[in-house]
Amino acid sequence: MPYVDANGARLWYEEEGEGPAVLFVHGGLGDLRLWEPEAHALAPRFRCIRYDLRFWGRSEAPGEEFSPLDDLVGLLDALDVKQAALVGLSLGGGLALDATLAHPERVWALAHVGAGVSGMAVAPYTDEQESAYEAAEERGDLDTMMEIDFAVWAPLGADETMRELWRTTPDARGLPDGARPRPRDPANERLEEVAVPTLVVVPTHDPPAQRAVGKTVAHRIPGARLVELDSDHYLTLREPQQLAELLIEFLGAAAPAEE
Repeated sequence: MPYVDANGARLWYEEEGEGPAVLFVHGGLGDLRLWEPEAHALAPRFRCIRYDLRFWGRSEAPGEEFSPLDDLVGLLDALDVKQAALVGLSLGGGLALDATLAHPERVWALAHVGAGVSGMAVAPYTDEQESAYEAAEERGDLDTMMEIDFAVWAPLGADETMRELWRTTPDARGLPDGARPRPRDPANERLEEVAVPTLVVVPTHDPPAQRAVGKTVAHRIPGARLVELDSDHYLTLREPQQLAELLIEFLGAAAPAEE
């Protein structure tokens, strides 16, 4: 079975293709399937690895303090990947950025897609949405929680695939008692230190505060390229061909020479 053991967790992963390694890190609204179309498209040229974050999808872990950053590095170690391009969506893009800063020797390129930055506050939900979400969470009303998320992140509409993906998240399933992420050093203070080729993708239908984060990242990381795509936060599913072509172009130019 495609699990690796990392830091007390069993992380489900899938891989395809050969060539320079590319690690896809999914966002908070689903599991590794959020990157499935792009991984399939890149597999003829790259070793494409996707995994379910701890407590998402099919990954399993006990209720204890943990580090998503250590999990990412542990996965690379378990798969004998010395260096990878990190391609992260939303929450996964923030994690990929943190990993690039913490372990620059392990990263040959970074794609920050509709993503945040640790230490850079963003408030995409209105006060009314926040209150309604918290009330729904207290009464266990998953459907209302999901629809509030979709109002913010899927303004172009949600289908059953997106609903099924949402149900694989900790928001839908809950966390075991004692599970809590370890604080990470804020990347916001160190963006200028990123020294690998960087692509920043901003969905034009994301909330304004979220779009502003991406533009700030592109402005502050030396040499970063900014691309805006006509989509919402589900751009990996809505515009897979356009995003895959963009990644193939970017990663193809950035890939290390074969030894």
